[in-house]
Formats: sequence, structure tokens, C-alpha cells
Amino acid sequence: MIQKHLFPLISSVILSQGIGAQEAAEKAKGNALESKITEVTVYADRARVTREVTLDLPAQTDRFSFAKLPSWIDEGSVRVSLKTTDGAKGEVLDVQIRRTYLTAASDEEVRKAQDAVQEISDQVNELSDKQKVIDQRRTHLESIRVFSLDKLPKDAAAREVKVAEYVDFLAFLETSLNKLNADRRALEKQRREIQPEQNARQKRLSELNSKAQMEERAVEVALRGEGQANVVLTYLLAGASWEPAHELRADEKGQMVHITSYAVVRQTTGEDWGVPKLSFSTQNLSRTARIPELDTLLVGEGRKASVRMLDQQEDTYQDALGNYKSQNRLWYFNNPVANNGIAIANLDLNDAIQQKSVQTFAKISGRATTAHFRALADKAVPSDGQPIRLPIGDLSLNRTERIVTAPEASLNAARVFELNNKNGQALLPGKVTLFLGANFLGSTAIEFVGPGEAFSLYAGVEDKVKVSRVLDSSKSEKRKTNFSSKTELQASWIIDVENLSDIEKIVRLADRIPVSQNEEVKVRSVKTLPKVTPDEKGLFSWDLVLKPKEKRILNVEYVVQYPKDYTQGSYINDSEGALQQQSGNNFEMNSLQLQLRSLESKFSK
Repeated sequence: MIQKHLFPLISSVILSQGIGAQEAAEKAKGNALESKITEVTVYADRARVTREVTLDLPAQTDRFSFAKLPSWIDEGSVRVSLKTTDGAKGEVLDVQIRRTYLTAASDEEVRKAQDAVQEISDQVNELSDKQKVIDQRRTHLESIRVFSLDKLPKDAAAREVKVAEYVDFLAFLETSLNKLNADRRALEKQRREIQPEQNARQKRLSELNSKAQMEERAVEVALRGEGQANVVLTYLLAGASWEPAHELRADEKGQMVHITSYAVVRQTTGEDWGVPKLSFSTQNLSRTARIPELDTLLVGEGRKASVRMLDQQEDTYQDALGNYKSQNRLWYFNNPVANNGIAIANLDLNDAIQQKSVQTFAKISGRATTAHFRALADKAVPSDGQPIRLPIGDLSLNRTERIVTAPEASLNAARVFELNNKNGQALLPGKVTLFLGANFLGSTAIEFVGPGEAFSLYAGVEDKVKVSRVLDSSKSEKRKTNFSSKTELQASWIIDVENLSDIEKIVRLADRIPVSQNEEVKVRSVKTLPKVTPDEKGLFSWDLVLKPKEKRILNVEYVVQYPKDYTQGSYINDSEGALQQQSGNNFEMNSLQLQLRSLESKFSK
């Protein structure tokens, strides 16, 4: 039988110690446990880590230590328990967290490192001085050359210039410049040879100086019992995040789609997780659970003091997060991992992805219970911040296909899968990669889909359906009324939809008419063919069954009457829906004004 003894941490970051506490700490340090990470639960902005180690329980109270933990563990989340086998018994008597610093370098070590850096810096300065001398000599020779070239014509006019003298002078210049170039190349070579050693000595000095700033945590446990037991330590720490992603695969002729859900996890916690049991949660651990309550809903002019609801943040985790932000880079500097440069480069990127995950999961908290998923495969998640995909769900759903097009927005017809999540597993918001047979269709995104909920997914362009939407010039015109105080637009649209394939296609074609929100703008004489009634937003659609190679023609007509300068942006709606003129040049146009301006541009062509 397995017995558990849970010891919640109530106190204790030990900063100042008496002689007894120091002795206990030294004893626990000597009993350092070689634990292994067995389970990790990843949240949007942190991870819960479980470590385990098997040991023989001491008959007399003894102290043990989980050492070398990052300084950004959440001290308020630390829990220690025992899992004992049959016949064994034991108890956790005390749990303490100790803050330790990496051993500071001795004064002698630092002095030697400083001397080594100074020595090589002196060598670099000596090379720089030699370079200055070379540059000055080159400048001097260049001045002599220019002076001689200017003086030569004057000497030739005043006296006979001997060729041998001129040749000797040119030879002197050439020899001197060649010597200077050779000296310069030798200096550059010495610089290249000395640079790695200079970097190494400077790095060594920086490491020695930084050790005194780098914190670690140790969880010390006092145990007593008999027999063998597993000591289990759990804690939260910053530096981990995950986001959902999906992959949809559909057969070209079948009626089923298969959706595989993934957790894309990244971690820069500084810990090597190995290959633990991984799980993922959308829970917000910083939000205090509350019983849902409603406040008074007032209508009219009543007044009531507003109630301000504040999310209670965990102070201990905020301290841990502060340590993570201030010391994470220093940790990787002193405890390099594989791909250490990549890990440091990923720190800022992963912070941005973490904030995105927090916002994504916050959106679903209002309409769904917290979702938890277990990884369906074992995989290592290194501490270099690189994304690792692990499957967390697999659904097989029946699909119904339809084709949707809105030619005013796009002349492409889209294939849509109508699905119903009849399984008990929710689909989280995220990117969906689409495959139809062996063909990659592209990517789309979904919002949260609960169990039993119907939803639609874009499944690529339907290139066998052709659509067009053009203005019928014979029935459309722009005219003035009421002594030029009003403008009328009569618009007639011809919509063609054609099935180019050899099989029947079901197409939903959507369109719209303008909708007025004030008395000065009127929409009338609305006609659609085939007849259909627009909703209050002016939207409507036709459901068409097109036989192979069939072509249909549809029509939409309406008349809009509005003030003559309405489309110039000089009017806006006031709070009661009436038109008011704007002043100045920075006009803000609403969607109806923009739509009418677009229509006017077609008549001006």
C-alpha cells in the first residue's frame, strides 16, 4: 500500500542563521539528493516540476537537500511528500528553502585574472602605438612624393635634371612604402592571433565577477522513518510556456477528417527536464477562484457605487518572476546548456510568445472550464527555448462540404468543411495546418470548440467554381434630385456563378445591400433575383445547386439617396443618429460613406 505524507511549505527562506542552523545547512548540503524530474505540467506562463528520488529513510531525524535549483522557483509553491512501499513508514518533519550564491572567487583568483587581462591589453596597446608610427611614416612619405612631383617641373625649367637622381628617388619611395605595407600586415596578423586570447581572458574575469551575483535555491528536508521511500518535490518556476496547434487531414473522396492537436512547448527554465511525463493546462494560476456572483443591473438614471474586482496575484510567484527576468541570462552564462547561444537569443522571443498564450487562454476562461491535456508521446524538451511539438489529442469527425463565395469581397470560391465535435475533447484556439490527401492546402485558425459544438473550417480554394460581379451600366446611374441638394445612386449588379467541374456543386453565394443608420440617407427599391430577403445588417445569401457545367446569373438592385457632399466625409452621426457636419480636414468616414464613395468611383469611369 502506498502512503503519502504531504508537508506544505509555510515558512522559510533562510537568510541569516544561528550556529545550529548553519550546522544543519552544512549537514543537508552533505546529503545532497540526486533527484530526477519525472513529471512536468506546463501552463501559459510557468511550469510545475515534480522531482523524485528513492532513499532509505533514516531511523533518526536527518536532513537532505535538493540543491542547485534556479533562483526563480516559486517558494510558495514548494511541496514535499513521501511515497512509501508496503511495510515502510516515514514522515516529513521540516521543509526549508535556502538562498545560496555561487561561491565568490577569491581575491587572489580575481587579481590574477585582472593581471592577465591587463597584460594582454598592454600588448594590444603596443600594437596600436606601432600602427600610429606606420601611419605617420606613410603620411610623411606621401608628403615628400607630392612635394617632389610639384618641384620637378620647376627644376627642369631652371636646370638640367639628371634621370639617375629621379630614378633613385622613385626607388626610395617604392622601397619605403613596401616596407611600411609589410609592417602593417605583420601588425594585423599579430592582432588576429592575440584577439582570441584577449576574449578568453576577459571572459574568465567576467565569470569570476558574476559568480558573486548568481543565486541558487536549495530545498532542505528533514526526514525520519524506516524502510525505503520516494521523496517527491514539486514546485512552480518561470520560463516555460505552450500554445496549441492543429493538423487537419482529409481524404479527397471520403467523408472523414482527422484532426491531430499538438502542444508547442518552449522552455528556458535553465533546468534539464530529461524525458518526463508531460501535461499541459490552460489554467491561470494567478487568478483566485471565486464563486460566480452578479451585481445589480441598473437601467436608466440610477446610480450605484461601482465594485472593483481585482485578481489576487501570488506574491511569491511575482518574486520568482522578477528573479527570472533579472538572472536568467546570468544563469545561462554560468551554466551553459547545449545550444547555449540559441537559448539566450530565444529569451525575448519566448517572453512574447508567453504573453500571447496568456491572452489566448484568458479568452476561453469565460466560456469553458479549464482544459488539461496529457502528452501522447515522450519527447525531451531542451532548455534552449526551441519549439517542440507533442501530440495531445486525435479526433476523427464526419464532414459536410460546402462552397462559399462572396464575390464583392473576393472572386475566389472557398471550400468549407462543416464539422461537429461529437467527441469529449475540446479544441483550443490555434493555427490549423490543412492537408487534402497528399496536397498541402495552407493554414487557417480556429477559436475554442467545446465538446458537441459545431464549427466550420476553411479547406482551400475551390477552383472549379467561377464567379464574377459587375455593375450593369444599362440600369445603373448617378443623378441629382431636389434642386441638387441630394444625390441618388441606382446600382444594378450582375453576378455570374459557373460550375466548371463534371460533378454537382452546392454553392452558398453571399452578397449585401447598403443599410442606413440615419434619416438623411435612404435605401429603397431593393430587388434581388432570385428573390431573397436581406437581414437587418443588409446581408443575404443564395444556396445554389449547380449541375455540371451549369452557369447561373443573379441580380441585385437598389437605390441610395444621400446629401450631395456625404461621401466627402463632411458628415458624421451624432449620439441620436442624426447627421452633423464635421469641421476641419481630418474627416472620419463610416463604412456606408466608404461604400458609396466606391460606388461613385465606378460611375466616374
